[in-house]
Amino acid sequence: MHDTLLVVLTVGILFVVLAIALVLLPRLLREKEKPQRVTEMDMMLASFQTMGSELKALKEQLVVKERLAALGEVSAGIAHEFRNPMSVISGYARLLLKSLPAEDDRRELAEGILQEIGSMNGVMTELLSFSRSEPIQKTSVPVQALLIETMRGFPDRQRIHSAETGTLQCAGDATLLRQALKNLAQNALEAGARDVWLRAASGEMSGKKGVWLTVQDNGPGLDEAGQEKIFTPFYTTKADGTGIGLALVQKIVLAHGGTITVESRKGEGALFRIFLPSDGA
Repeated sequence: MHDTLLVVLTVGILFVVLAIALVLLPRLLREKEKPQRVTEMDMMLASFQTMGSELKALKEQLVVKERLAALGEVSAGIAHEFRNPMSVISGYARLLLKSLPAEDDRRELAEGILQEIGSMNGVMTELLSFSRSEPIQKTSVPVQALLIETMRGFPDRQRIHSAETGTLQCAGDATLLRQALKNLAQNALEAGARDVWLRAASGEMSGKKGVWLTVQDNGPGLDEAGQEKIFTPFYTTKADGTGIGLALVQKIVLAHGGTITVESRKGEGALFRIFLPSDGA
């Protein structure tokens, strides 16, 4: 009798526990699913926000590319129209210089004409460089060699500094990338910077893997208005500037599928950041 009562009590307790489990378990499962659903919803919203940001960036890049392409055509036309009469003027100035005796004061005038024609030719060369839209021939570029070769293009190399990048590689056209870095460094020096630093590191942007190239200087810096216009073709703050150098840098970066931004404050130098995505990223 005692054993029977014990069995009955045990079975009763088991039924009570089972009943409680049947009542509470669905509620607990529902409570557990809520954070998961919230997490999934957050992930979905984050994905849509990322897509929206990428679409906005692509739209802005497309607008910039179209504007640069139109300006490139205009630049090419201007360069060709000016170069023909410039060649004629240069030819007559050289003939005049040859016909004048060494002690003739008019030689200085002829030499001045040739010097100005030389400066104009430099501007025309920049215009033609800006107008070209040749396809990018991407290869695997050793970043360390890219930075070193960029430094070699400056007579005063002590003012250009680069960091060790090891075996880091980037996908791109070495000649065009070197020109972009050189233009950024040259612009900084001409603006009054004492030193320029070239750096590189692997990284990501909007989920894409690639390489960050940075050019930093300790020059006079830019205000907000200057930062907004810095890549605008023909915008310059220098008396003898053409406003093409940085526009060409932006064109080269966009042709590589990359992005370029500037961070600066007046009196605190500037930092240009270039992101080059890896092929297939």
